[in-house]
Amino acid sequence: MIPSERHLQIGSLLFEGLDQIDLAGPFEVLARVPNATYRVFSPGGQPVRDIYGLRLAPDGALEEAPPLDVVHIPGG
Repeated sequence: MIPSERHLQIGSLLFEGLDQIDLAGPFEVLARVPNATYRVFSPGGQPVRDIYGLRLAPDGALEEAPPLDVVHIPGG
């Protein structure tokens, strides 16, 4: 159990050619973690396209991310 006074920083990494389902499924779980902030990042902070061309916009650049307690890298 995570202490209630601890705030977690959770981030997912976006990259060209990912399958968005590998992002969306874990997002549904990670975005609901109590006392946590969940954000998505990409190298350079630029939008990326998934394997079918869906454009995904990050919250910011990975280089500017706060220290993350949990890092999710989508992939099958």
